[in-house]
Amino acid sequence: MNSSPPLSLRTRLITALMLVILVITGLAAGWAFQRAQLEAREAQDGLLTRVAEIVKAPGANFEQGQPSDLPDESSLVVEILGHSKSKHQLPADLRTGLQTITLGSGEQRVFVEDLANGSKLAVAQSTAVRQDAVSETLTSTLAPILLSAPLMMVLVWLVVSWALRPVEKLRRELATRHDGSLDPLPPARMPTELAGFIQTLEEHHSRAATVLEEQQRFAAEAAHELRTPVAAVSFQVEYLAAARSEEERHERSAALNSGIERLRRLCDQLLTMGEVEHRADTPASLDEIARTVVNNLMVLPEASEAQMEWQLGDCAAQEVPSIAVRTIILNLVHNAIRYAGADGPITISAHATKKSLIIEVQDHGPGIKDPKKATAAFHREAGQHIQGSGLGLAITNGAVERLGGELTLGPRPDAQAGTCARVTLPIE
Repeated sequence: MNSSPPLSLRTRLITALMLVILVITGLAAGWAFQRAQLEAREAQDGLLTRVAEIVKAPGANFEQGQPSDLPDESSLVVEILGHSKSKHQLPADLRTGLQTITLGSGEQRVFVEDLANGSKLAVAQSTAVRQDAVSETLTSTLAPILLSAPLMMVLVWLVVSWALRPVEKLRRELATRHDGSLDPLPPARMPTELAGFIQTLEEHHSRAATVLEEQQRFAAEAAHELRTPVAAVSFQVEYLAAARSEEERHERSAALNSGIERLRRLCDQLLTMGEVEHRADTPASLDEIARTVVNNLMVLPEASEAQMEWQLGDCAAQEVPSIAVRTIILNLVHNAIRYAGADGPITISAHATKKSLIIEVQDHGPGIKDPKKATAAFHREAGQHIQGSGLGLAITNGAVERLGGELTLGPRPDAQAGTCARVTLPIE
């Protein structure tokens, strides 16, 4: 099912502003109507009262039947209630004061005043006059607004388009980039709100560029590292095929197997890096992870002479991300076995603080000359006679950083020869 495309920001702003204008116009019309009704009624009542005062004033000598009681353009009627010469049908029993009555000619607003001779003077006017005044007031108020509505829409569209010019400029700038460039956007005078968005976008681009650069560098280094063992295996296969005796064939076959094993180990480490980075992790106890590490290491030929001492103590039941922590411990212990397995026991210990779990792997090997460079991918220190890919510590450091921890490489704390690899992981 295809969903309708989202409205553009320009359409949303124009629609919202027009709705606001319509709502305000409606509220203004309602208020103007109520106000006009009140003012028209007050004006009509004031007119009736004033006319009555003028007619009642001394010296007016008003007599029924004079032209003053004839209807004029204002529909104003003045008469003595109950007088025989009255030409209108105002009831004779009207009470004194303002009131609204209904006659055959329609609704009338009437003011009744007592005269000195005991009769009643009535001044009446049709309420239609009042409604006409209200209509004229509303027409004069709303007509300019309604007539200017198209102009207001055009002005709103122009103002919104002007306000969104920086966004359109950025869109055109990004649209011209067809090479996937993550270079910073050109500086420009931007609104504060848009400047914050651009800054966040630039930070995202910077992180993406860094990740992309690291991936490209890693791919290049991986291709370089794979080229050597692949070429060596290819040469060893040809060398094995040229063997003339069983002894030569056996010797060359062993060399080929060694090259294949190195290539397999390198591929496994590359796959491990992808597994640690992208695979969902599940919690497991530290003791369970330690048993898995031991089972994985004991099948290796180089582990036959290694002596491992596990000192997990109260941390054995501590639950940690299984894949990441297993990778960390496995690589550190494997490195210790390869470089110092025959030099003395390898100690794997763990202890916890209020906020951290600390895992240490100590050996009695030659140590690490440059700990800062040791965690770089494919880095190998000069003078090493043991073959390796230089990925073990890089994988370990990457897994530690993804868990929010820290890997520290240094000498043993007891001043003996060897290396102490300390992993500090945050715990809840």
